[in-house]
Amino acid sequence: MLFILLLACAGVSAAPTDRYEELTGEQDDFEADVKEWKEFRTEVPPFPPEDAWVPVSLDSLPEKLHAYLHMDSLNVSDRDFVVRYWLLVRSERGGYTATFEGVRCDTREYVVYAYGDPRRSPAIRKVKLPKWRSLWGQKSGNYRQELAEDVFCAGETPRRKYQMEQAVKGLYEAHNPFNNWMNDD
Repeated sequence: MLFILLLACAGVSAAPTDRYEELTGEQDDFEADVKEWKEFRTEVPPFPPEDAWVPVSLDSLPEKLHAYLHMDSLNVSDRDFVVRYWLLVRSERGGYTATFEGVRCDTREYVVYAYGDPRRSPAIRKVKLPKWRSLWGQKSGNYRQELAEDVFCAGETPRRKYQMEQAVKGLYEAHNPFNNWMNDD
């Protein structure tokens, strides 16, 4: 009786699971070769001069705060697909926060690599152990989330630099999921 039960179980586990297996008799398990993500070394660029900042319209900032990006520091790494940039948030009274940051579109995370202030020496203070944080972590005024969704990311993939530059100007392309595979730069 036990022998019949074992034979029945063996027959059930060997049954084809799809039409290909049924026709060919092959039962190969296909495994995707998924590489573990690894962040590559990040060099913090010099602090941008005062006239190098481009305004970015962000609805999530309070009305007396204004955001600016340094477009020359804006880049997308082709090794780890992190969008990196200098960001400046300034109040109408002149106070500001300048940070060199990174965004991962696929995981919806950001990291602060450094803080900048040209009035101090040195002008850049690097974060000793940068930590990735969720873009969804804030309840209100989440300008980083808006920046990621509206400027840097097209779904889970980073936009191309020219698309980001256009988005900063308020010009948006329709999302094309195959756009990153076209050689039109």
